[in-house]
Amino acid sequence: MIEADANVERSGFGRFLWINSPVIFCLLASIALVVAVYNYSFYYYNFAKDQAISQAQETIRRVVMDVSQVFYSYDSILKSSIALLGDEAIAILPDGTKNRLVSRMVAQFPYVTSVVFLDVGGAVRISSGGDATAEQTYGLADFFREQVSGALVGPYLAFTMRTWFDRPDYQVAISRRMTYDGQFKGVAVVFIRLSDFRDQFTNINIGAGNMIALVHESGHILTRKPSKDGRGDFGIELPKADKARFAAASEGTFVATSPVDGRERLFVFQRVPDWPLDLVFGVPVSAVYGEWRHRMTLAGMGAALVCAGFLFLGFRLRRERIRRVDAEAALEQLSVTDFLTGLANRRRFDEVLQREFRRALRTDAWLSVVIIDADRFKALNDRHGHSAGDETLKRIAAAITQNVRRVTDLAARLGGEEFAIVLPDTSAAAAFEIVERIRLAMEASVRHEFGPPSTTLSAGIASTKDRPPPDNVAGLLEAADQALYRAKHGGRNRTELAAAFPADLDDATASDAVLS
Repeated sequence: MIEADANVERSGFGRFLWINSPVIFCLLASIALVVAVYNYSFYYYNFAKDQAISQAQETIRRVVMDVSQVFYSYDSILKSSIALLGDEAIAILPDGTKNRLVSRMVAQFPYVTSVVFLDVGGAVRISSGGDATAEQTYGLADFFREQVSGALVGPYLAFTMRTWFDRPDYQVAISRRMTYDGQFKGVAVVFIRLSDFRDQFTNINIGAGNMIALVHESGHILTRKPSKDGRGDFGIELPKADKARFAAASEGTFVATSPVDGRERLFVFQRVPDWPLDLVFGVPVSAVYGEWRHRMTLAGMGAALVCAGFLFLGFRLRRERIRRVDAEAALEQLSVTDFLTGLANRRRFDEVLQREFRRALRTDAWLSVVIIDADRFKALNDRHGHSAGDETLKRIAAAITQNVRRVTDLAARLGGEEFAIVLPDTSAAAAFEIVERIRLAMEASVRHEFGPPSTTLSAGIASTKDRPPPDNVAGLLEAADQALYRAKHGGRNRTELAAAFPADLDDATASDAVLS
């Protein structure tokens, strides 16, 4: 009852904020640190990625130039051969002689399998590869159909495969239309071994764990370094997702698992100008982000320790503030509490009575005040000693506390053997009933012959609605004191109301008035 009332000023959002502000501050500092580490991590992550992409693009640019020059040199063979066969002096020669002339032209190109000249139907007319090659027909080959359609102006590069001694033999076919005097005369094709591209990649330094590959637009690998099979991984077809990426843009980056060795890589690719080829450079993700992971592990551990330190400090400060608040509350409680009985002291009584009196006047509500005094307490003290007197005072306080239970009520010890009760919103009759229960409880205790020393109680009750009503708090207390005086002089161990009764009322009428 008293404790709840005394701690009103210590409750609320202000108290919560003051107690928890160290934790809140340390938590905000920890969040700020985590955000800073995250931003640093994000920056360094992108930096590591951009650095790997930049290095890969530099390698790709050098290799693309070499690959382009190689294909242009093969295309020059076709253009030279077409021009040679268009000469009138050469045109009248036998086909066998023409085969030998073409063979001598391509002899300086060790990776050229053959140069073939097809008629308008796709049949072999002239070939540098001899009679065995001349027996073949390419009427259904895609490079032939593309040239026949007339949609192309320049060379067309195709990925082809033939069976050689029951083994697949992958080649690249570069084709051109043969047009003389404005008339289509057939298609010239140069077949190139894929080992040429493998050997071109041999001397390229790509770094440990990295890979570089030349990929046809059909999704087939022309060569790859390092190769899983030792021959350049010729003919391996890429997944549809990778094909779609290469088809959608001329250059770009993506992260995927390699279909050849199963390693997750950051891939950088670029289209070879004028050719349906993509040069792909792959860097293992572990290599790209290895340093980043190391740095972030150290930074994360450091941030975690600092955050833990912040939170530990915040909770320690919070605990100290809780102790301080509790100590202040205890001191405040002691300053308004009687040390012997645990009831409110005179200071607290005066504060509450003043407040409740103003409220009663403002709201026209009942307010009753009770003053209780122990009968013949000095004689009890002299006979049994101060310790017995203190014990009796505690018993009186206990009897009052047991019967005054509302949070709004206040029981206090005014000093010595005098007690008081503030009963807001309580009529004089209701206050009379409460005090009678207290008085009867103490009266019963004196009948125990072998029990501790005890005493009876006398009480006076005054109310804001007495007639005449009190003008102020002092008048209310004075009325209660006068009622207590009448109880003392009326024989003690009794309760009196401050309201006066007319002398001509009989006892029954007076009794009814007291209980009203």
